[in-house]
Amino acid sequence: MSSLLEDKVYAVLSETTKRGIYPLHGYKYGLYRIPVDLTSKEDIESVIASLRGIFKVDAYADRIYVTYRWKEQDVTSVKPEEWREVELEVTVEIVTGEVIDIIYQVKPLDYFPDAYWVKNYRMKADNNAKMVIDTILRSTIIGEKLVKDWMRRYKMDEQTARRRLEGLTPLAKMVEAIVSTPTAQTQVLQQPQQAVAQQQQAVATTPQAKPAAATKPTGGGAHTGTGTGKGIDPNFTKNRQVAGEHAGHAVWGPVNPPQLLGIHGTYVAVDFDICIADGACIEACPVNVYEWFETPGHPASEKKADPAREADCIFCLACETVCPPMAIKITKKS
Repeated sequence: MSSLLEDKVYAVLSETTKRGIYPLHGYKYGLYRIPVDLTSKEDIESVIASLRGIFKVDAYADRIYVTYRWKEQDVTSVKPEEWREVELEVTVEIVTGEVIDIIYQVKPLDYFPDAYWVKNYRMKADNNAKMVIDTILRSTIIGEKLVKDWMRRYKMDEQTARRRLEGLTPLAKMVEAIVSTPTAQTQVLQQPQQAVAQQQQAVATTPQAKPAAATKPTGGGAHTGTGTGKGIDPNFTKNRQVAGEHAGHAVWGPVNPPQLLGIHGTYVAVDFDICIADGACIEACPVNVYEWFETPGHPASEKKADPAREADCIFCLACETVCPPMAIKITKKS
């Protein structure tokens, strides 16, 4: 789940969709809500122009449809004349307005009748759709607006906000669609299509690639406590000792209330000392693992998202990805 955003909600088509599993009969996988506006004609035209050099782009009413197409080849036969080829596609829909909704669509394989032989279709389609979303955020004015929103809401400096955007959109690097200023958007349009195709093939062959936890950007410079500024320590079980228990889960020290609260949980771990209680994890979790726990006097926030039902976690990683200060670490049980 490389680029799930904060304020994300799922398109409720079925329980399997909500849990992050593709229903065979459904197209829409999820809805990503970005708390910035896209209303002016100039801004909308800027988004369309930035993406047309990379993808097929259509606009109708208040929506922009961004489609990425790729080819699959079956060369298993010893006879070249029997080799098969098919073109597949994924579409990302941008709904403009006072807030931006990005709807992530993946069509079932039977939509492409000549593609029954394609291997790992869901994985490739999923990865390519995420690449499209990452590229939208890194190559259009939407990303610029998001950076400014983070700077205002989380009191970040611009450099920190841009590092955070890069951390949320790792697949955009595959198409070299990084844009920091509006004047740089013309560079994206000049990118050769052949180079894009080659880079996208690399994306398809590495569908599970994601940045290492240690390279994640900070969620903001205003947090206090024991945090390192880079989010929760991914090796906390090696670097810390269990200092107690709370609500059925371990608490990893040091603990010295109210200033130091430690890390709560092991498989669903929340660093209470950098948690800012924005609630994104509670909203994102499809199985209600978290509940609020009051922590008066703590410098980062006076309540925390406590993994009170750690055993119910389905390891979808939604909470880990949407946490602004990156205070959550999900580790699947071995």
